[in-house]
Amino acid sequence: MLLAAKALLDHDPHPTRAGIIAALDGNLCRCTGYVKIIEAVELAASWALKPGRPEATALGAEERTGDAQEAGISVASAHSYPAPGPTAAVVGGDLACQGGWERVSGEARYAEDIKLPGLHYAVVVRSPHFHARLLALDTRRALALPGVVMVLTAEHVPGENSLAGYSQDEHLLAATGKTVRMIGDPLALVIGLSPEAAAAGARAVEPTFELLPHDTGIERSLDPDALQIHGGGNLLAADAVRSGDVEAALGQSDVTVEGHYQTSFPAHMALEREAALGYTDEAGRVTVVCGNHEPHWDCAHLAVILGLPEERVRVITPPTGGSFGGKHDLWPLAATALAAYHLRRPVRLAYTRREVMEATPKRHPYDCRATIGATAGGQLTGLRFEARINTGAYDSAGRFIPNYAVTASVGPYRWLGVDAKASAIYSNGPKAGQFRGFGAPQPVFAMECLLDELAQRLNLDPLELRLRNALAEGEVTGLGFPAVETLGYREALEAIRPDYQAMLARAAEFNTTEQGGRRRRGVGLAGMWYRFGKYGRPLSQAMAELGLDGTITIYSSSADYGQGIETVFSQLAAENLRLPRSALRLVNADTARTLDGDVTGASRSTYWVGGAVADASRRLRATILATAAEMLDRPPDGLVLLPEAVALAEDPRARVSLAAVAAELERVGQPRCLTGEQDLRAQFPRRYPASYLPMFVTGVQVAEV
Repeated sequence: MLLAAKALLDHDPHPTRAGIIAALDGNLCRCTGYVKIIEAVELAASWALKPGRPEATALGAEERTGDAQEAGISVASAHSYPAPGPTAAVVGGDLACQGGWERVSGEARYAEDIKLPGLHYAVVVRSPHFHARLLALDTRRALALPGVVMVLTAEHVPGENSLAGYSQDEHLLAATGKTVRMIGDPLALVIGLSPEAAAAGARAVEPTFELLPHDTGIERSLDPDALQIHGGGNLLAADAVRSGDVEAALGQSDVTVEGHYQTSFPAHMALEREAALGYTDEAGRVTVVCGNHEPHWDCAHLAVILGLPEERVRVITPPTGGSFGGKHDLWPLAATALAAYHLRRPVRLAYTRREVMEATPKRHPYDCRATIGATAGGQLTGLRFEARINTGAYDSAGRFIPNYAVTASVGPYRWLGVDAKASAIYSNGPKAGQFRGFGAPQPVFAMECLLDELAQRLNLDPLELRLRNALAEGEVTGLGFPAVETLGYREALEAIRPDYQAMLARAAEFNTTEQGGRRRRGVGLAGMWYRFGKYGRPLSQAMAELGLDGTITIYSSSADYGQGIETVFSQLAAENLRLPRSALRLVNADTARTLDGDVTGASRSTYWVGGAVADASRRLRATILATAAEMLDRPPDGLVLLPEAVALAEDPRARVSLAAVAAELERVGQPRCLTGEQDLRAQFPRRYPASYLPMFVTGVQVAEV
C-alpha cells in the first residue's frame, strides 16, 4: 500500500478520493476498513502543497540517549534496550502514530536490526523427520570448525527443558533417547562468531535417528489401534456445549441440512521473521528483545527454563513486524535466553523463511460436521456440530481451542437446541497455535456456509434468514446464558443491507447481459461472532510518573506489533492528563520498568490495559494539581495543568513549574509515580457458568466477486 500510494502521489500529487481508491485497489488488508489508509494518503497529498517535507517531530520524533547511540540502537517508541537510564521517545503530534515516522522512514530498529558490540549468532539444528527417536547427537565436528563458539543441547538447559504452561508437552531441545514429532523439531543451538560460521556448525552436527511411523492427519487418530504421537494418547483436549433439546428441535424442523467442511494449516506470514536478541543487561539480568504478546508472562517462563529467580530475567518487546498471533510462540525467546545465559555475550537468533514455514505455529485445521434445521418460515431450530481439530505435534495453547470452537459454532443466532462438541487431536503435522481470531474462523466458515445452503432450501434471502434469527439484547445465547452487553448483530446486518442489495442488482444485470459468456458475478454474505472476554488475571496495572525534571512518563505493558496500541495509550494518557501528547513519554512492554499488563490478545488491550493507563493518568493529574494548589495557595479547581507548569486559570503568569512540583513531592515524601488499575472483579462478578466473560464482538461481511 505504501508503494502504491507513493506511485500515485508521484504521478498525481493532488488525487481525488476516487483516484486514491483506484490506486490502492488490489492491495488487500484484513485488519481495516481502509478508512484510515485513505485518509493517510489524503493527508500526505495535503502536505505536498507545503514547501519541504513535514518535520519528523510532527510524526513522533525520536529521542536518543548517548549510550544507546553508541550501541547503534534506535530507541523508537520508548523501548529501553540495553542502555541504562531513561530512553523513552518523545510522543509526537496528537495526530501521529506512536513511532510512526520511525517505521515508515526505516529508522525503527527491529530485533534483527539491533547491533551490539561482540554480537554472536545462533542457528538451530532441526529434525528433518516427521517422527523419530533421537538416538545420538554428535557435536564434535561442529565444535572443531573455525568460528563456532559452542553447541548447546538439552543437557545444557539449567532449569526445566520444557515450555510447560505455554505448551505443556513441548521440549526446548530434544534430549537423546527422546522423540521428535514434527519436521523442524529443535535438537541443538550452534553459536558462532558470524551467521555463516553458525550455519556451517549446524550442518556439521550429526544426529542419529530411529525413524518412527508418522501421520500428519487425524482421521483415525482416536481409534484404539491408532499411532500414538504422545504417551498419554492423541487427544489433547475436548469441550462441549449443550442447551435445550436438540433432538426435539431438529424433529420439529421442516427443513434440515447437513454439511462437512475442512480447513488447512495456514501460516501467519508476518513480514518480520521470528528473531530475538539476547544479552546480559547492566543489572546482570539475562535479557531477551523479541516480538511477543506478553513480556511478563514470557519472563516467568524463561526464569523456570534457566533456573533463575524471575528478577534475574528481563524481556523487552521491540517494534515488531507483524504477529497475527504467531509471536505468541515462546520457543524463540527461550532458545535465545539459553544462548545468552551460557555465552554471557550478545547473541542473535533469526529464523530463515523456511524455518518460519516448518517450525512456527500455524492455524489449526478443522474437520467440521454439522446439521441445522429450520421451520418453513425460516426460524432456526436445532444445531448439531462436531469439530475434530488437528493441533499438530505439540500443544502450544491448543488445549484451549475446543472451547473457542464450540463457542463460535453457535454464532449470534437464536437456537431451540444445541449440541456442539470439539476435540483437539495430536498429529505429526506442524504445531498449531494462536492465530488471529483464535479458533473461530474455521467453525464460522462451516456454519455460515451451511446457513446459506439452508436459505437456498427455504428459497429465502440469506440476509433475511440471518435477520429473522439474530439474537436480540438480553436473549439467551446458544451457549445457554445471555451475553453481558449488546451484541449489535442486527444493527450490523441492517447496516450492510443497502450495499448488499446494490451488489445483488449489479450481479443480476451482469449475469443477464453476459448470458452464455464465461464470466459470472456472485454476491456472498456472512456473519460472525467472536468471544473476546476472558478472566485471566483479574487486575491490569499501569503507572504514570512525574520526573524530577518535570517530565511525565507513562509506563504500560502491552505488545505493539502493528495494531497501534502504543498510540492508543499515549492518547488515553494525554486525554486524562489534559495535556498534548507531545508533553508525555511512553515506556511500554519492558519487564524491568513496567507492571504486568497481561497477555496482548482477545481484542482487549485498549479497554484492559488502557483503562489502567487512564486511571494512572487521572491519579497523577490530581496529585500534581493538589500539590501545586498548596504551593500557589489556590484551590485545585482554579489551576490549569500545562506541559511544563501548573498555572492559575485567571492569570497564567502565576505558575509553578512541574519540576518544582516534583521536588515538593520528593521533599514531603509523597510518591511521584502512581499506579492505575483496571479491575475486572468489580465490573464482571463471576456468576456465569463459563470460564470466561460472555462478551462478544459481532460482524457482517459482504463481497461481490
